[in-house]
Amino acid sequence: MHEITANCVLLVDDNPFDRRLVSMQLARARFEVQEAEDGIDALAKLRHKLPRVVIADIQMPRMSGVEFISVMRRRFPLIPIIVLSGSRLFELPTEAKPDRWFDKNTPHLTELLQAVHELAQETPDRADLPQVISLPVRTPPGGAGYVVLTCPDCLRLFQVASTPGNKAMERTAICSECDAVVPYLIESSEHA
Repeated sequence: MHEITANCVLLVDDNPFDRRLVSMQLARARFEVQEAEDGIDALAKLRHKLPRVVIADIQMPRMSGVEFISVMRRRFPLIPIIVLSGSRLFELPTEAKPDRWFDKNTPHLTELLQAVHELAQETPDRADLPQVISLPVRTPPGGAGYVVLTCPDCLRLFQVASTPGNKAMERTAICSECDAVVPYLIESSEHA
């Protein structure tokens, strides 16, 4: 079980002006606000603190809001998500559907704050999250001088150089996308 921080909102938006404006309104409404400039930054912040509600933009660099919401739904299914975006996407994949959607181009801060209050009240204090694998990722030796790993944080694939020698040794890699530490074990071909 993981503690969800009372009155904490994670605000994910690459526009510093929009982040500051919404953050000030949330602070006035007595919410503790964590700010992230994109989905990758938000995932790094989630390693340390789980919010009651996430507010995310859709158009962001490095990891789009659609991808970020998909990762949130898989890793943190009980945390509600509000989209606050100037983009009008009418058809999102099922795994990226937010709980609420607000258009940035229409003034609606009162409705946004009301939605945050409602969703925060519905969020449990503790979350039984899907198990994050703490064992090393097992991977076959790469034939081209590298192995491909899946990051347990951002769920993206990344490559790591494969060095010759004792393949059955546990190692760690840093995800090239989100800087998560990923333990891995290259299986030797004799044991395959």
